[in-house]
Amino acid sequence: MPEIFVYCKTCGKKVKAVVLTVHEKEYDESIKGYRRTGMVRVLEHNIGFRKTCSDTSQIKAIVSSDSKDENGVFN
Repeated sequence: MPEIFVYCKTCGKKVKAVVLTVHEKEYDESIKGYRRTGMVRVLEHNIGFRKTCSDTSQIKAIVSSDSKDENGVFN
């Protein structure tokens, strides 16, 4: 399964997620390009010294896009 980077809804950090499903590609006027959304599962991740965020929920996220932010996350 492919992995992408998303932002955790609980701690706000950039984390890896596994793509579960992919939806149809749609044109987005704000980025003048195409986006593809899908369902992803957030992987368990570190939030500090010996602490982990246990939020491993499934969320809807952008899994493919013509645009990325400064952290390499699709937007």
